[in-house]
Amino acid sequence: MAETNKIPNPEVKCLVNTCTHWLPGNLCGAGNIDILNEEVGKMSQNLEQTMCKTFEERRGLANLIGSADNVNWVGFAEELVGIGRRLNPTVTCIVDTCKYYHEGDLCNVDAIEITGENAKECQATNCATFEYSGRQSKNEKQQQRQEKGEKF
Repeated sequence: MAETNKIPNPEVKCLVNTCTHWLPGNLCGAGNIDILNEEVGKMSQNLEQTMCKTFEERRGLANLIGSADNVNWVGFAEELVGIGRRLNPTVTCIVDTCKYYHEGDLCNVDAIEITGENAKECQATNCATFEYSGRQSKNEKQQQRQEKGEKF
């Protein structure tokens, strides 16, 4: 588990090779990723019911340019000059039925893995680190707002 005296942010290993943010070495170049329940109103009880909402299929130049607003430019620069900080997005997770969920929509684990090789849509991606906590969700309404396009 991540240290309790700092804001948790896991290292992200991304296996979704069709995403605009995927980089060789299974890195994620996004500035932030959003992990959500796959179905609105159905809170996750297994990893197949989670998804990386940040996924955007890599289809061409226009698609890459469209995703440029969520790129970790500082992380890219630091990775290139070798400052020691690894390229890694922040993680927002509203899957509060996960054992690693932390108050404030954070993920309290050292590393997560996003799967979905050859995915064509975000529903084909999963947070492979998800472990069901057995708790009832408190975030149903928040996810419904997110699905409608409201900022959460």
